[in-house]
Amino acid sequence: MISEPTHRHAFTLNYARPWLRCALITVAVSVGASLQCLAQSATPPPASQQSEVEQLRGEVRQLRAEMERLRALVEKNNQAASLTPAAPQTGTGAETKPLKEARVSGVPQASSEVVDNPKVAMATKAQGGDLSGNGTLLRTDRITIGGYGDFQFRQAAINERADGGGVNTFQNTRFVLGVAAVLSEKQNIVFNSEIEYEFGSKEIDVEQAFVEWKMKPEIAVRGGIFAAPLGRFNVYHDSNLNLTTIRPLINQFIVPSAYRDAGVGIRGRFKLPHKMKLNYEADVVNGMRGVNADGDKTPFSRLLGQSSAAEPGLIAFQAVNKRKAVVGRIGFSPVPGFEFGVSGYNGHFNEPGDAPQSANIFFFDASWQRGNLAINGEYGRSNIVGGVLRQSPTPPKFIENDPDSLARLSEFVAETSPGQDGFYVEGTYRFRPHFMDKRFDDGGYLAPVVRYEAVRLDRTLKDFYLNRSRTTIGLNFAPSSTVIFKFSYLFNHPFGKVPNAPAGIGGAEFGESPLPHLRYGRNGFTGSVAYVF
Repeated sequence: MISEPTHRHAFTLNYARPWLRCALITVAVSVGASLQCLAQSATPPPASQQSEVEQLRGEVRQLRAEMERLRALVEKNNQAASLTPAAPQTGTGAETKPLKEARVSGVPQASSEVVDNPKVAMATKAQGGDLSGNGTLLRTDRITIGGYGDFQFRQAAINERADGGGVNTFQNTRFVLGVAAVLSEKQNIVFNSEIEYEFGSKEIDVEQAFVEWKMKPEIAVRGGIFAAPLGRFNVYHDSNLNLTTIRPLINQFIVPSAYRDAGVGIRGRFKLPHKMKLNYEADVVNGMRGVNADGDKTPFSRLLGQSSAAEPGLIAFQAVNKRKAVVGRIGFSPVPGFEFGVSGYNGHFNEPGDAPQSANIFFFDASWQRGNLAINGEYGRSNIVGGVLRQSPTPPKFIENDPDSLARLSEFVAETSPGQDGFYVEGTYRFRPHFMDKRFDDGGYLAPVVRYEAVRLDRTLKDFYLNRSRTTIGLNFAPSSTVIFKFSYLFNHPFGKVPNAPAGIGGAEFGESPLPHLRYGRNGFTGSVAYVF
């Protein structure tokens, strides 16, 4: 992004440059010729001529200084223009002309040309940075504004966490406004924030708001509210980077989607021999909570997993435990286009006065990109320590029209699970048919998408209906690099027989009913419009 003063200089120089050069050259030639003639004169010039020579020399020095100043402005304008992405990568998006971005969505990769450029204060998430939106923040900029969002249609069987389900619905799922600023140009201290409006402003949340001192590529220190590096998708969960409309199951239940916390941390990147790269991050944060916003102990349950363990106003602003949680990730890229990472989390979540309970979460992620083909995958596993049996008993049998059996099953699924696990593998291939060349922007494309995933909300139970798998097949259509239309069909497969029990759609009893939503476990269609600006 080029600040307003830079735009003004660029406009002036672009139009003034031709005649200015001619004028400067003419003056320089005339002055040089006069000086040469005076120098070659046999007789010493009189005092009046010496005065004129000194005056001409002063004018030459002044002209040289002015030329250097104008040359510096031209170079600054050209550098700023080369650092501004012409078409930032979104969806399975296109790479920019001057910058070498990740070309396929879902695989944000750090480009040394951008992330390690000393003139760049903060890169976009598509480039492996932190900015939500499509504008790179330069160190000479004061502030930049960007963001993303999506509008969805879901059939009755499809929901995300506790968000809807049971009826066909249109949903303005999320709108995120990102604001970033350079606080200190010389020290490269920056501010980054994301304000999220969910479900048409039903929920408003500060998803990120942190200050970071980027001392050098190998080390940066930050503090505030930020997305914890628990897996890869949790950090790069933006709608324009997600291959499908619905987020992966493990990023709804194993990791609260999207998990952000308040704390401090360090991170950095190292360039290794043979084009290898290593990055790391280590944070101390407040940690997840064992109750939701209503005070119910539904987090870490068999029904909801960790989906309600990181609600706004509970974890990101105040911690009830004296002991903080720790989270971190190490990523390694042995060859360009391939990276794998290992991350972990440990923290207590019990309420004051209760017996100690802690959560240990482990993630392994990998991404591979070759040309327009991208394949991503993650595996996550959680383990609850304290207050739970290591092997869960057999779930109570549900009998239709028997209120007692319904109550027993509801109580069972609302209890803390000893542990969960899950994984997903997804792939996409971006291509641009000939008919798009004249009718659509340069960043337009088509991309088939496929994802297979599974999650076990109680991994100690074999035939438990809340453990399930899902296959998603879809097609993404982007008329430009900043707008993506996604069409997906989801095939759901519960690992056990789904009880024919009544269930509400959200509301106060969500988390206590034996089912997360009506028509749970059936197949369904989703469509969305994702955008970035």
